[in-house]
Amino acid sequence: MSMNEDRLQPAPPGTRRLCVMRQGRAVVREWGIPKPTVLVHTREQHPYNLVQLHPNWIGGLKFTTLKTGDYSIDGMESLLALERKSMVDAIQSAMSGRERFIRSCERLAKFRWKAILIEATYEEMKSNYRDQDEDLLTEAHPNAVCGTYDAIEAKFGIPIIYTSRRRILATERAASWLSKHFTYWWLEQAGHARELIDTDHL
Repeated sequence: MSMNEDRLQPAPPGTRRLCVMRQGRAVVREWGIPKPTVLVHTREQHPYNLVQLHPNWIGGLKFTTLKTGDYSIDGMESLLALERKSMVDAIQSAMSGRERFIRSCERLAKFRWKAILIEATYEEMKSNYRDQDEDLLTEAHPNAVCGTYDAIEAKFGIPIIYTSRRRILATERAASWLSKHFTYWWLEQAGHARELIDTDHL
């Protein structure tokens, strides 16, 4: 980690509900927009503390068997899937576990909303693994690993989200991604415009 990175202090996450504005006023309470219940695959040994850390965005957790991905949302099981990978798992999946990983990407690609969330920055994924951590003792070349994920994104249309090895930041990124996809979907299902803020149609 560089000296500049050592000085970086990420802003704390917001504590308010996701903002939905219409004609200059917040409508979350008026419209009764709920918070999502996140589905967590039972194989997740150390699931994100989504409710504890982000109760303003996430309403609850349910552990269940998911055919694809590690996280989904109640009511959106056939529409949304988020695959989580630690840095070690991301490297192994692209190299020794490549064949199995490609098959899982073929399944993931069928979802309307999907992503692979990697618990590492792009800089870490592009740097010599042996210099970073004894858990990363591998002969894999960073170019081969990152190139694999670029190819997966290009072929299957699966966004690759590089986050952080700081678990608290990876958790925040997952909570934000899940809550926003749910809110857009809820607005669509309720017959409202698929917008959070109508002034700029975001």
